[in-house]
Amino acid sequence: MSNQEVIISGVHVELTDSLKSIVHDKVHKLFNHDGKIIRIRVTLEMSKNKAHQNEFIAHGHVEVGGPDLEARSATGDLYKSIDAMVSKLDRQLVDAHKTKQGRRKN
Repeated sequence: MSNQEVIISGVHVELTDSLKSIVHDKVHKLFNHDGKIIRIRVTLEMSKNKAHQNEFIAHGHVEVGGPDLEARSATGDLYKSIDAMVSKLDRQLVDAHKTKQGRRKN
C-alpha cells in the first residue's frame, strides 16, 4: 500500500487482525475505480437498537480530489454491513467517474 491509505477504527468493536484484513481486501477494489483516491476511512460500530438487539454499523469515508464520498450501512451482521457499505461506495465512485466523463465530452 504505497499511496493507498486505509484507516480502520472501531467503536465498541474489537478490531482483530482478521477483521482488518477483510476490510482491507474489500476496500482495496475501490482504489481500482479512481486513482485519485487519497485515503479511505472505515469506522465499524456496534450499538443497541430499539429492540435491544445488536446492530452493526459500517461507515465509510472516501477522500478524493473532489467532493468526498460517504456511505453508511447498518445490519445485524458486521460482515453484511461492511459488504453493503463497500457496494454503496463502489456505486458512488462509478457514478462520479461517469459524471466526470460526461462533462469532458460536452
